[in-house]
Amino acid sequence: MSSPRNAPLDGWRAIAVLGVMWLHWAVPHWRGPIPFEIGLYFFLTLTGFLITRILLREREKGELSGSPWRIEALKRFQWRRALRILIPCYTAMLFGLLVGAEDLRGHPLVYFAQVSNFHLATLPEWPSGTAHYWTLAIQQQFYLFWPLLVFLLPRRLLLPVFLAAIATAPLSRLVLLHHFPEIPNPGAITTSALDFLGGGSLLALAMHRGLDPADKRLRLPVWIALAAYIVLYAFDNRGHPIPGLRHFQQTFLTFAMLGLIAASLAGLPDALARVLSSKPLQHLAKISYSLYLLHNLVPLALGWVLPQLWEINGPPGTAIRLLAFTLGSWGLAWASWRWIEQPVDRLRSSRR
Repeated sequence: MSSPRNAPLDGWRAIAVLGVMWLHWAVPHWRGPIPFEIGLYFFLTLTGFLITRILLREREKGELSGSPWRIEALKRFQWRRALRILIPCYTAMLFGLLVGAEDLRGHPLVYFAQVSNFHLATLPEWPSGTAHYWTLAIQQQFYLFWPLLVFLLPRRLLLPVFLAAIATAPLSRLVLLHHFPEIPNPGAITTSALDFLGGGSLLALAMHRGLDPADKRLRLPVWIALAAYIVLYAFDNRGHPIPGLRHFQQTFLTFAMLGLIAASLAGLPDALARVLSSKPLQHLAKISYSLYLLHNLVPLALGWVLPQLWEINGPPGTAIRLLAFTLGSWGLAWASWRWIEQPVDRLRSSRR
């Protein structure tokens, strides 16, 4: 947690949240064939990497201390995560109740208990305003259980357990698709997302054990994974998924994103690094969590405040609504960062 921030990684985080916003706001023919949902998966992979890196450092620090450390380390980690993640999240959910997020109003318990991903997986259609909360629920479950594995497992078991987590995801997607037709969105089940979280954790473990993110041996596997993902996505997008291999599509994407994270840590080409480190992207990265929480609720809020926006037809109306969504999301996210996230960070620092 005390490590300096990596500006290119923050830049990618900003681009990822912009992609997710476009996915949720833009009309289908404006989105084209680009899989903007990659932003969701990038957040999960980056979460696995950053959190496992923190946990491994905490473990090393505790073991070097020579005194009992696990309980205090767990309490400290959960306290800091609860402050940083849950307070803005629950504030956004209360805002969702206020502006009429229908599924949130109908099932508040599953959202506030951070198990909404299991509920959303069973819905025939993604609900308005809260469709993206499945990733937040998975992250909270990860924060709850992953520290137990990292702190309690013998060191020699960390690598096989991380690899097993990655392997669980395509198997989970296969089993859910073929044997549980009552679950139309199997990707929202926690086990189906373990390749993202486990992949990020694998990179953190490898770097903790001495892997240089600039190691040239990483390049070929990463490019192969990216090519495999593109091929599988192309077939799936055309309605002809490749049996068997389709379940590894997201796993290949995971390893491609691990290459992106490693390259960002090692040092990107100067021109790209300057773009990612630019003030606009760094500003969006700073408020990216609140943007993610609130952006899908903004159209509901504007529906109450400015219903005239939906009376403008054609491309001009779509463009005006997108502009309104953008400005509204930015304003609310900045306010959330200024009056919720920053005070929470100060409280976390004072308790450190």
